[in-house]
Amino acid sequence: MWKHVGISSKRDHITNFIEHPCVPDQRLYFMADTPHLLKNVRNCLLGQDILLPQSIVDSASLPSQKVSIHHVGTLVQLQADRELKFAPQLKQCHVEPGKYQKMRVNMAAAVLSHTTASALRFCASVDLLPRDVLTTAWFLDSVNRWFDSMNSRCIKASLFRSSSEKLDSLKHMVQLMKSVHFTGRDSWKPIQSGILLSTTTVLDLYNELVETGNYSFLMTGRLTQDCVENLFSSIRGKGDAHPSPVLFRHNLRLISLSQYMSIVPASSYDTGDGTYFLDFLKSQPRRASEPPAVCDPEDCCFIQQHAFSKWQAMNNVDANVLYLLAGWSTHREKQKLSSCTECLSAMCGDARDAPPEVALTAEKSYSGLTYPSSAIYAAVQVAEELFRCHQSSLLTMANVENYLRQEFDRHFDSSNFPQCHVAVRSVVSRFFRLRLHIYSKHLTETFSAQQKNEGIQHGSRSAYCRTKIQ
Repeated sequence: MWKHVGISSKRDHITNFIEHPCVPDQRLYFMADTPHLLKNVRNCLLGQDILLPQSIVDSASLPSQKVSIHHVGTLVQLQADRELKFAPQLKQCHVEPGKYQKMRVNMAAAVLSHTTASALRFCASVDLLPRDVLTTAWFLDSVNRWFDSMNSRCIKASLFRSSSEKLDSLKHMVQLMKSVHFTGRDSWKPIQSGILLSTTTVLDLYNELVETGNYSFLMTGRLTQDCVENLFSSIRGKGDAHPSPVLFRHNLRLISLSQYMSIVPASSYDTGDGTYFLDFLKSQPRRASEPPAVCDPEDCCFIQQHAFSKWQAMNNVDANVLYLLAGWSTHREKQKLSSCTECLSAMCGDARDAPPEVALTAEKSYSGLTYPSSAIYAAVQVAEELFRCHQSSLLTMANVENYLRQEFDRHFDSSNFPQCHVAVRSVVSRFFRLRLHIYSKHLTETFSAQQKNEGIQHGSRSAYCRTKIQ
């Protein structure tokens, strides 16, 4: 259809609109679906590397021209056995997806993200990965900024007259796609045509509707075909992937009516079918034959404020991840205590006064992450060492989170913090919940890999989760 009406997208020429067939004084714009373009960029990297022009390498001070998915694969392998990961969303399936996983936008977005780029830069800074990964990190950041601008789904993220950085990222992507080359068969790729066409259309719509028009902003997420795909997915989910016109109409009627219905609170339909080890950490009763776990003062659990008997055992990478988790826990509680200046000053610190473990947080931050105060970070360090000391017995405890909070209160003096909102206890409680989630996820992944290596399969998720860990 594009070819028939004269739409084209080449390196030296772009035609992205035609005269509107019904309103002669208006333009009818064409564009490719942005989420599909993101998937295609990731899928293109799976088969070949991208070569950046020398002008970009020099201007961005990059070590090489090559953008490679193998750098992300090395990152996945590097953190595979780590409990505290610096890119927790990445797995092996992200760099070696199956035929159905290639169609999932969220998996492509996890690879082409600022989180992955910052993890690559951090690993290069601590000599865990070679400096060549900085080129891949730069490209991932560029694609991430472009996708955020092309897929805004709230008013705050939309394109306003003041959104100069977002507009610059779109214009930068146009120039980048015109100048990149590929290893192997170096020809003009569909991803180049799609990105150039869609980005040019969004820039033209912005100029027409916002810059010279009467609109205040352009929400680019409304230009995708997600609403159509969600509807088709719901209709196919009724049991027939290729419904007839009559069945399509019946399913559409059922879906439309279901929007006005709600599930009875006492019904079992509202219960999720996912069960993980975290549920057993919360619900499994303590064995009667074993006494409750207590903290042995001689077993590295007797911790006083600012005195850590075995803290030197944590390496630099884990310390950076821990500081990031402390900042996340502080940020979440900070939103609840925005009216209490005393608690905020005790909880939040400054990047200039941060410890050496701030490197990963600084890489990930878009100036929106919270830097915890030195006192809060000391409390989280105590909480982490307590967690590690009791880690071997967590699966046999009842109400693990409450037990860890009690142990923290017993070993950490929080009298120097403001008592109006018990901010330190709130931050540590949130950290313990996050830490339990990370630990349970690590257990699940480890056990799943062990079962896979042994060739054991389960017929259901509940049967899988009820298998004991040896």
